[in-house]
Amino acid sequence: MFPRWPPSLCFLFTLTFITSETKNLTHLSRQQLYDSLANRGMLAESQLQKILNVPRMGVSLELLAKDCRSAFLNGRRKSGLYVIQPKDSPPMVVYCDLRQEGGGWTVLQRNTGKNDVFFGPTDWNKYRSGFGNLAGDHWLGNELIYLLTRHNAFTVRFLLMDALGNEYRADYSSFRVDSEDESYALRLGDYFGDAGDAMTIMNETGINDNMKFSTKDQDNDRWTKNCAEEYGGGWWFDSCGSTHLNGYQNIFWRGLCDQYSPCVSSTIMIKPSRKNCYPVSFPRPGDIYPNPIM
Repeated sequence: MFPRWPPSLCFLFTLTFITSETKNLTHLSRQQLYDSLANRGMLAESQLQKILNVPRMGVSLELLAKDCRSAFLNGRRKSGLYVIQPKDSPPMVVYCDLRQEGGGWTVLQRNTGKNDVFFGPTDWNKYRSGFGNLAGDHWLGNELIYLLTRHNAFTVRFLLMDALGNEYRADYSSFRVDSEDESYALRLGDYFGDAGDAMTIMNETGINDNMKFSTKDQDNDRWTKNCAEEYGGGWWFDSCGSTHLNGYQNIFWRGLCDQYSPCVSSTIMIKPSRKNCYPVSFPRPGDIYPNPIM
């Protein structure tokens, strides 16, 4: 029989680490936190009061969840707007989908084609900073996606809905976006799902994996023309690739959605791929929220 002390040591180490990390915390009022948000411009004034993890008395900055999975592990079960703070990043607001399989998905994009967000003609700076309604159609922003994914391994889910209301998913075992110096290049892992692998398989239109991001004013694709100008919206184009979820005309996913049978909505969301030292998910410093009173 194996001794039971390794899990206990793991737990004690976790508690000790949490205790050391909870000293000298920076407490911010609600307004101070709102003013420090990296994507404050994506929120209407009325939405600030709808953020689900900001109590009236404010927050301890160091104890904000690092992503939506951390919020889920801390007992959060209501989907909506949350403030998170990834490592070495300013705090940001994201939409947390806590109902999807596994719980704790951080939404990067939603496109329902309802024209409340016009993905098409937007330039590099707009895609860099993010735009739209975080509770509805939006693009979180390439810079925030980079900050969110640079220190951890994430699984990504591309969720698509066809005209009949059927949902399909394409999951990739790892997801990262490089820095702006690398033109926010996309890095994906192994595929699994039922939508078909349209991102990492090379075909006559190229491949999306490992491609740099392109917009109408920054053409980083490998086509003789500009894919972003031709099809609208920014994306990881090749020539021009097998997917495009930011188009204002069609949501395209090779083998599933095209101009003749377009999908009606898409969502991109990520969740950490963590390996714990023990099967039970013990709290981490970023998973603890000291006062849930609203």
